[in-house]
Amino acid sequence: MTTAAVNYAKVLYELGTPQTAVREAQELFRKNPELVSCLENPLTAFGSKERVVDRIFPTEIRTFIKVVCRHRRIMLWQEIFQEYQELCQEAENVMKAVLIYVTPPDEKQEKGIKEFLCRECKVKAVDLKLVQDQSLIGGFILEAGGKTYDWSLRGRYHRLEEKLTRR
Repeated sequence: MTTAAVNYAKVLYELGTPQTAVREAQELFRKNPELVSCLENPLTAFGSKERVVDRIFPTEIRTFIKVVCRHRRIMLWQEIFQEYQELCQEAENVMKAVLIYVTPPDEKQEKGIKEFLCRECKVKAVDLKLVQDQSLIGGFILEAGGKTYDWSLRGRYHRLEEKLTRR
């Protein structure tokens, strides 16, 4: 994440821009790569860019997008919006976590993992990203709050191997 993207995201957050407007702008950029090309093209007059922004984007985010275009940083839109979402989640006391697994957890297991993280990290909620990895052999790895909880067979095998080779 670039410093510029983080700074723009902080400004967007501090402006109190509604998340719905940000999501809508994000979708417009994602679905229309030619829109990004047009807005980042230095040969396109700034007045033309302003008219495009005024026609397409929600009112609450237009001025912000114009400023980003004026400073020629529109190519950072993904990073800006990602950091904005992280700031919103942080303010709402929501933690991001990654669960790497071999077999997908059922609802009860997923709920248990989220409750564990809420207790352990003292947060209100957990945004859990699920990633499948067959190389774990069994079990799972949970990454959250700068910690890694490795309950995989691969991890246990490596720890056992380390203990045996130290003797």
